[in-house]
Amino acid sequence: MKAFNKIEEWIGGSLFISMFIILIMQIFSRQILDRPLMWSEELARFIFIYVGMLGVSIGIRNQQHIFIDFLYNKFPKNMQKSVFTIIQFIIMSSIIFFLYFGIFLFKKKAEIEIVALGISMKWMYLALPLISLLMLVRFYQAYVENYNENRVCIKPVIILAITIILVVIVLLKPELLKILKLSEYFDLGETVVYYVLIIWLVLIFFGVPVGWSLLAASIVYFALTRWRVVYSASDKLVYSLDSFSLLSVPFFILTGILMNGAGITERIFNFAKAMLGHYTGGMGHVNVAASLIFSGMSGSAIADAGGLGQLEIKAMRDEGYDDDICGGITAASCIIGPLVPPSISMIIYGVIANQSIAKLFLAGFIPGFLTTIALMVMNYFVCKKRGYKKAAKATAGERWKAFKDSFWALLTPFLIIGGIFSGMFTPTEAAVIATLYSVFLGAVIYKELTLKSFFKHAVEAVSISGVTCLMIMTVTFFGDVIAREQVAMRIAETFMKYAHSPLMVLIMINALLLFLGMFIDALALQFLVLPMLIPVAEQVGIDMVFFGVMTTLNMMIGILTPPMGMALFVVAQVGKMSVSTVTKGVVPFLLPIFITLVTITAFPQIVIFLPNLIMGR
Repeated sequence: MKAFNKIEEWIGGSLFISMFIILIMQIFSRQILDRPLMWSEELARFIFIYVGMLGVSIGIRNQQHIFIDFLYNKFPKNMQKSVFTIIQFIIMSSIIFFLYFGIFLFKKKAEIEIVALGISMKWMYLALPLISLLMLVRFYQAYVENYNENRVCIKPVIILAITIILVVIVLLKPELLKILKLSEYFDLGETVVYYVLIIWLVLIFFGVPVGWSLLAASIVYFALTRWRVVYSASDKLVYSLDSFSLLSVPFFILTGILMNGAGITERIFNFAKAMLGHYTGGMGHVNVAASLIFSGMSGSAIADAGGLGQLEIKAMRDEGYDDDICGGITAASCIIGPLVPPSISMIIYGVIANQSIAKLFLAGFIPGFLTTIALMVMNYFVCKKRGYKKAAKATAGERWKAFKDSFWALLTPFLIIGGIFSGMFTPTEAAVIATLYSVFLGAVIYKELTLKSFFKHAVEAVSISGVTCLMIMTVTFFGDVIAREQVAMRIAETFMKYAHSPLMVLIMINALLLFLGMFIDALALQFLVLPMLIPVAEQVGIDMVFFGVMTTLNMMIGILTPPMGMALFVVAQVGKMSVSTVTKGVVPFLLPIFITLVTITAFPQIVIFLPNLIMGR
């Protein structure tokens, strides 16, 4: 049983490492031998689909998928128990639909061939029904734990019986699901999309994980309209992961994990301290500078907050800084990561909006730099007002030692960015090279990475990637609903009633995202709202590269604002302080970030100048 409980970790970790090796072979063959491996990209994407879905299964077992619980937490205990039971039933039903659609797609794709691999496409689509069965097992295990903790009100044996019955129906009598054709009983006409959106919002704010709420709302829509259409739409559940650009996400995640696990983040911090620690508010400047350097490796705000956060807060406390400023500047500085390359948020936006990821990376440079300077300026005034003492100035010898110790780590951003913009690597290949370089640093240079720890880090990357993969699968599926009902066009028409220029549209979009960002996690917001706003921006002639950078910075403000500020929770956890303390400390730093947002919104050329200069329009 113990071995079975680790099956996703063993298989997922092994497949991830296999994908890593295949892509290294591809880069070597293309760059060194000038003989591209025609099958490598297809095989890597094939493996990624299995890896991503295994990550979803791990997320179900660990109950780590993104959800909004601020309203749920206000319910009375008895009501919480009932609502949580309903949530579990929705998740179980959603997985059953994964199985149902997976079986249909497996049969449908039997005659289509993956040319480069010479195999039927059905083996790619097999991932959905096969791993859905594993998801159901993990769901039941998690449900038993919830029952033992008195969080649900239906006995596990009843849930198990219902699950088995539904699986048998799907496998042996799928035609019984025709009962879902609710359109035979209800005719909602053109208003159906509004009912579906209301249902989705209710699910979201009652605590259903965002990914599963999207799937459930989509199922309701197709049941109320044309059930047959759901079969063609279900293709997106798997096809959405069949993207070479998305492969970069788990590798940048793994790079950040390796940097933390191999002592590289500590060396980066010590270098920043040696260079900036002696100025007024020096440890705050060190915090910001270290985040900027680390951002050039991981591309993730939360990775920064979790990886460097503990180190930064301890160092600031040791120098006499109060907890609120320690937590506030740590949380605020982590938002630099999604702005500067390699930004995971930019990669996801590029996939959603079908924009050049290289251009998005370039476009983030200047806003990232402006945000860094703005945070340092505010830090200077806050620290001067509080009268914090300056740290001892490092000697020339200490600076040289700090630089020498961190030299190899400091090369990482140049390796990634230089490789992409020189044309040597695609963003995905750059992510693989960054991972390879991190392995080299950890194992050879710093000698803190072992084969066992590398596998453990790979499994962690699979688990974190699973959260993103579920969102990608279900938001693409939900996107079919949005497209069919022309929701984006309706939003655009509403906006244009009150906005008579692109700038007014941008102001309205910023206001909307700032409001939603207080309640919805940045990743969820990116997947949920941007697909509806992107067509609006395109219609009024807004540059889509600029739009990606602007919305990314906007959503980063969301992770700093309660009640759903994810960075606040992460920093509070790693710093062992209350969320209210971190919130109090982050308030002064919201002003310079907001000023930066207003500046780039009013002057888009600040953002698009660099990509247009280097890559052309």
